[in-house]
Amino acid sequence: MADRVRWGDFEVEAAELAGQLRAMIDNAGFVYLGTIRHDGSPRVSPIEAHLVGEELMLVMIPRTQKARDVIGDPRVVLQSPIANAADPGTEFKLTGRTITVVDGSQREAVARQIEVASGWRPRPAWLFLAVGIERVAILEWQKDELILTRWDPSRGIHGPERRRLDVDAGTYVRA
Repeated sequence: MADRVRWGDFEVEAAELAGQLRAMIDNAGFVYLGTIRHDGSPRVSPIEAHLVGEELMLVMIPRTQKARDVIGDPRVVLQSPIANAADPGTEFKLTGRTITVVDGSQREAVARQIEVASGWRPRPAWLFLAVGIERVAILEWQKDELILTRWDPSRGIHGPERRRLDVDAGTYVRA
């Protein structure tokens, strides 16, 4: 796919955003993964995300429902966790497509990094997936304002854009 961007290329094209995203992934230790079930309905699952070399990587037990989802439809969304509704801070949303990694050296590097970070090691038969990035959004919540910065391969970085909630209209408007 022409619009698929590897993590390493994203870091070059949008260094500041990639730095923010890396810090959030490293800090949280896991993200929420949205997949599409066989019947077209959504599924959300927590999963560890790892930045290894040039790739954003996910590893799954091969016969789980979420693994079946991405095998059937590689489109995914990753969302950072939010721990405090009163002060959500900064969050990210990333949409992309998964690609099965068969390269032995990449799989070994990922397994080694997971073992160091988490204390467990994925089995060789597990599903190792690189996420091709299609769009990224960073949302920074500051009191009553949302600061939105977006990136996609065709338009690059757009924003930051300040928005505030118009409670009566039920929508965010440019601040």
